[in-house]
Amino acid sequence: MNYTFININQKKHPIKFGFNALRKYSSKTNTSLQDLDKLGDNMTLDSALTLIYCGIEDGYRAAKQEFDLTIDDLADLIDNDYDSIGRAMEILAEHMGGSNEKKPKAKK
Repeated sequence: MNYTFININQKKHPIKFGFNALRKYSSKTNTSLQDLDKLGDNMTLDSALTLIYCGIEDGYRAAKQEFDLTIDDLADLIDNDYDSIGRAMEILAEHMGGSNEKKPKAKK
C-alpha cells in the first residue's frame, strides 16, 4: 500500500494506515486485533490523535523522509486545523478498504 498526503495547518504530511501503523497504534493504546475493525467509532480525543500520529509517522517512514514530530507537536498543528481530524478519518477509511463507490459487477 502506498502512502498519501494530508494537509494539516497548511503543511503536507505523508500518511499511511497500513499494518505497521495499526500495529503501532495497537501497541500504544492496548487495542486488540479484533477491536481494530471498530476504529473511528466512539474514539476518545487521545485515541484519535494517537491513530493520526501513527499514520503520519508510518507515512514518513514509507516516504523515506525524516520524521521529527512529537504527538504534542501534532496536537498543536491540529489546534489550528480541526477539519484535519475528519480528513484523516476519511483517509483511514480509504486505506482500510472502505469506499463509498459502487464496484461494477462482473459480467456473466
